[in-house]
Formats: sequence, C-alpha cells, structure tokens
Amino acid sequence: MNIREWCQEKRITATAERVDSNPTMEDGGDMDHWRVTLRRGKRRMVTHYSLGWGHNGRAPKAEEVLDCIASDAAGVENARDFSDWCADYGYSDDSRKAERIFRACAAEARQLRRWLGDGLYDDLLWHVERL
Repeated sequence: MNIREWCQEKRITATAERVDSNPTMEDGGDMDHWRVTLRRGKRRMVTHYSLGWGHNGRAPKAEEVLDCIASDAAGVENARDFSDWCADYGYSDDSRKAERIFRACAAEARQLRRWLGDGLYDDLLWHVERL
C-alpha cells in the first residue's frame, strides 16, 4: 500500500498555515514554511514543514508531510546511536549542527510514535510505500 492510500484508509488529514520560518531549519530562506496540523480522529500532531519555492505556495498534503517525517524517523530508528546516524547521512559526529538535526529528527520520531501508536508507527515506517 502506498502512503496516499494509507492516509486515506487511516483517515489522516492535514491543514496547513503559512508561517515565516521553520524553527527546525537554520537555512530555509528560499522556501515556503508551514505549520501543519495532522489529524486522525480526535488525535492531532502539529509540526513544521517546508517546501521549495517551486511549489508556488501550494499547501502540503498529509501524505507529503508524513512521508518526510517517516523518512527521518526511519533514519533515527535504523541507527544504533548518533555516530551511526552521522555515518549514514555523511555528517561528522563532531558537528554540533549534525547533533541538532539528529535530536530534532529523534524528537519528531517520538512525537509521531505517540500520535500514531506503536502499531501504526511501525506500519508507516516499514510497510508503507513512500512517495
């Protein structure tokens, strides 16, 4: 099942509000920034998401945001530790910037797991076809 179908089946929707910046990005000047609320039933998750200007102000869809978060979360889950994650992504494990990115990805992965629950989280990361 692909991520669009998965979002439809799980009744996951998104609303997006344009904002001036993304607090998780240091260099996002040439981008459209959004504060996105993902909803599944009464549960919701709020996150920031950015798209390149080539999207001409089009708000992101639920499957796009989840695809990005799931990809980052899978990277964290696959790594044994910070050094292993750095090796996978080409960062120096002596970089403060890399550590900030790793911590942001790990925090968002925990938020995603809390929002979806363990079963849906694992399903999304390991069994759903990405965009």
